[in-house]
Amino acid sequence: MSSDLVIRLCVLGLAILAAVLGWNSIDKEDMGSLFIYIILVGVIGGLAGVKYLIPWIADIIGTVVYSSGEEVKMDDSVKAIAKIAQGDYAGAISEYEKISASKPDDTFPIAEIAKIYADKLGDPEKALIYLQAKIENQNWEPDSVAFLMFRLAEIQQDKRKDLPAAQDVLGQIIANFPNTKHSANAHHKLQEVQQQQFKELAAQRLRNSNPNA
Repeated sequence: MSSDLVIRLCVLGLAILAAVLGWNSIDKEDMGSLFIYIILVGVIGGLAGVKYLIPWIADIIGTVVYSSGEEVKMDDSVKAIAKIAQGDYAGAISEYEKISASKPDDTFPIAEIAKIYADKLGDPEKALIYLQAKIENQNWEPDSVAFLMFRLAEIQQDKRKDLPAAQDVLGQIIANFPNTKHSANAHHKLQEVQQQQFKELAAQRLRNSNPNA
């Protein structure tokens, strides 16, 4: 039993004892004394309740609701994030693989593993191979496979700087998911890639026309 709990119980006991003694000592037929007694008990009881009783009850409720009596296990995704923060990318991949094994229909850990390969390990090729294998080796829901294909396009565009390859993936999304939000998003992304490609070609032509610049 904690010292805080002992103090609360002692205060509660003293308050009850004082109330009983006060009740026994007043003249029950004197309405003035009875009224003053009730006011004093109410005030003292209210102060004691706010200071000790209510926090005690809140602690009990919190313990019952939030504590199972067992050690809280850290979520695997939190473990993976911690591994990344520590620079342990292989460990983070391992944690995400655990999530993927327990939730095979979840695309999140797959996308995160590909991101680690591309961003943290500087190996976009491995990220692409990993994503492509996951797409081909499982029967995904349309939303899931579209999500993974967008990740393919992003890596081609941002990491490998292979804009034609990114356009090809986006074209596949448009063809595979006509008249859907995925097709609309792919059209928008495709315009972005084409604009980037145009700017790069213009810059290259400028460099070629003025090699001494």
